[in-house]
Amino acid sequence: MQTQVTGKKIEVSAALRQQAEDKVQDVCKKYELNPLETSVTFSRSASKVRSMVRCDIEMHLGRGVFVRAYYDTDEAYVCLEQAIETFEKRLRRYKKKLIDHTKKRDVDYKKAAGYQYVIHSETDKESTEDHPLIIAETKTEIPSLTVSEAVMHLDLSDVQAVLFNNVAHDQLNVVYRREDGNIGWISPSQNGKS
Repeated sequence: MQTQVTGKKIEVSAALRQQAEDKVQDVCKKYELNPLETSVTFSRSASKVRSMVRCDIEMHLGRGVFVRAYYDTDEAYVCLEQAIETFEKRLRRYKKKLIDHTKKRDVDYKKAAGYQYVIHSETDKESTEDHPLIIAETKTEIPSLTVSEAVMHLDLSDVQAVLFNNVAHDQLNVVYRREDGNIGWISPSQNGKS
């Protein structure tokens, strides 16, 4: 398994690169993972107070399952350690479900085609156009999942929302992270009933 270690606005030393690769290898051996791809990205954000280093770890386990973790601090090695710790915590929490997800869903894992858009945010000026400015458009796939699998995807991928086709009633649903930290679930009403 190859781990891609990159730096954005930061030089990644050979020792840091090797340590990142070793840590990811150790996690894969410990949890018996065979990821399709793995990346570790170090980036530097310059603030007026001090410069912070961020370590992002992303692993694609297949079947639409991505595990992501990150950590910010002022030291790259500490940042890597904390990001790995967060990554492992997510894997421990969902290890049994991940194994079941890949074994049970081998035959009937389905995805629907869709598009994902990045829309330019309006800043300090009124838009005179009826349509917002679309910055990027990419093809994406909408997985068919149960609600518990969608929540697992939400937690593992560290995103704000997951759109999925609910296998229970074959309709689009959304699970999202609420501001209070809980998980919300949006499901269309059935047959006009609420």
